[in-house]
Amino acid sequence: MDTGFLILLISCLSGFIYLIIGYLLTFKQKADVLNGIDFSKIADLHAFCNYVGNSFLLSGVVQILIGLLAYLAYLNLLLFAAIYVVFATLPIVNVVRAMRKFQKSAS
Repeated sequence: MDTGFLILLISCLSGFIYLIIGYLLTFKQKADVLNGIDFSKIADLHAFCNYVGNSFLLSGVVQILIGLLAYLAYLNLLLFAAIYVVFATLPIVNVVRAMRKFQKSAS
């Protein structure tokens, strides 16, 4: 199997998973797809889902695009890996930021 095709396959698979999670969060408001979050401490659940869901959607699209660019040999392997790691961890960072941003005040 060609290395470029394997990269495309892996990045498309993970990108589509991120797109599904982003769709469920942004459009269906299914916050229960995220584990380990106490939603009783979130002040605005709708805005939280939109913020985190858009992050997942962006990461999914970028992962698919960079997989396609690596397959077409427009990106070398090191640049692909760097961009892939950044956008694979972006939703995790944004979940933590959203938990702090939309946290209920302790008054």
